[in-house]
Formats: sequence, structure tokens, C-alpha cells
Amino acid sequence: MIDAPSHLQRKDSRDGFWVNDVLVDPREYCNFHEKRVRATMEKLGRLGARCVVELGSHPWVMTAALVEDPRFEVCATVSAEEITRWPDEIPIRRSRVTLRTRQGREAQFTNYSVNLERTLLDLEEKPDTVLACEIVEHLVRAPHLLFLNVNRWLPVGGRLLVTTPNGSQISNPFRRRSPSAAFRCHAYERHSFLFTKDGLADLVELCGFEVRELSYWNVYPYRGLSRFIRPLGRVPWSYLQDKVQRTILLVAEKGRAVGELARLPKVYHPSNDWELISRRSATTEEADAGQVD
Repeated sequence: MIDAPSHLQRKDSRDGFWVNDVLVDPREYCNFHEKRVRATMEKLGRLGARCVVELGSHPWVMTAALVEDPRFEVCATVSAEEITRWPDEIPIRRSRVTLRTRQGREAQFTNYSVNLERTLLDLEEKPDTVLACEIVEHLVRAPHLLFLNVNRWLPVGGRLLVTTPNGSQISNPFRRRSPSAAFRCHAYERHSFLFTKDGLADLVELCGFEVRELSYWNVYPYRGLSRFIRPLGRVPWSYLQDKVQRTILLVAEKGRAVGELARLPKVYHPSNDWELISRRSATTEEADAGQVD
């Protein structure tokens, strides 16, 4: 187990870092995401990642962890810093970011501000690994465009690492409020869709990737009554794993270049209006395109 980056180890007011000379306090974010950040860093080390592009980097906590670790280079980030109330196209904007940690490590990199499920773009940088941690569940329109973008950036054999909440986990039977996420004034703050393992793997494979690892992670705290079912996750029975584990981990390698999906993903409703999906598939493969149970 690697040591946590120092800004994740301590919880006092000195633990901030600077992004373009603006002090960022990571404590609130780390209270929930710390274990996932640490596990992701460890996984990247085992994968041999070096030049990393991070998607959805705001509020820069994972980015700061990458900067502090000499094994990795942040070659670029892709994060829409213009907060959009509605999920639509925004102009591609490149800006230079300087991130400096309390420990004196500093990195400069380009951030591309763009709506990744609305626009295809090319990067000047040449990453070997792309991170998409806790991103896909926030998308509302066309997550295949995000993965087609990643396919454009990576060489064959380049790696993709995705984490996202497990959509098949059991919900609290005593909860009286709706299981759907609360509405947000900004569309991308809300969890719009929760993937199951097979639904996520199907989408990623259609976008030209070969899945190398598909598993569950326990990297978030259990609260309330869910704390009492956590031990069931250690039972080696796939049904219980699906119902108890909280986070999906997917690691994939680019196998081929793909610019259009050959068929509808399992999690897409059939329609001729989808972009970059074979129209023939959208009308003739409806049986394969139903909602995942």
C-alpha cells in the first residue's frame, strides 16, 4: 500500500494547494473521496501509468495527488470550468493551469474546457492513460461521445481507468423518499444514470476498448443502515457482490480506433437521432438496446 499524498494525510488548515494562485481547501471533498483517490493512485502505479490525462478534474484533488507523485506526469486535464446550467455545447477553450502543493511541487499543464458528451476534440498532448473517476454517472446526453473522445487521444494499448457508483446495489428498504437523485440547479452536479458492470463494459467495448479488469471497490464510507450489510460484500457470491458493493472499477486498453458505434449500447433507448451510432443498428437491433435491468 502506497502512502497517501500529504494533502490527503492531514486534515488541518495547512492542507490546501494552489491552482493559478488561488488557494483550494480540499478537506470537504476528501472527507468522502479520500479512500478512492488513494486507491486510484495505487492502481495507476500498478498499471505503469506515466503521462496522464484526467477528465473532470475540478476540484483538483486527484490532480494535486498526481502532481505530488513523481511517478506520474499530468499532461492535460479536461474539465468544463464554465458552469453550465443546461447540458449543451460550449466553445472549446484552452487555458494554462499552474498547480502548486504545500510541499513545493509544481506542475503546469493545459486544461481543455469542453462538454465531452457534446463535442469531439483532439489533444496536443499524447497520454498513455486517461482517468474518468466519478464522471460517467453525471452525464445526461451521450456518454459514448466521452469514450469516443478518449479513443481519439490514446494510442492502441493506451489505458482507460473508470470508477462509478454501482447501479445494482441494494437501496435502503426503510427509506421513504425517492431513490432518484435530487434535482440540481446545474445539470452536471446530479447523478443522472447509475451503470451496472455489464452496461458499462458494453458501452466501453463498443467504443474500441478491451476490458482488462471489471470489479468492485469499497472506497466510500457506509452510512446509516448500510453499515450493517457491508460484511455481506465479503461473501464470494456474485449476487451479493452486485447488491452490496458500492463502486465499479473498470480498466481497459484501446484495441482499435472507432469513430462510430456499430450498434446501440445496451443502456441506450433505440432512436434514429443518436449521433455517431450506426443508423441501421438503431432501427434493427431494438431487442439488444433495451434498458439494463
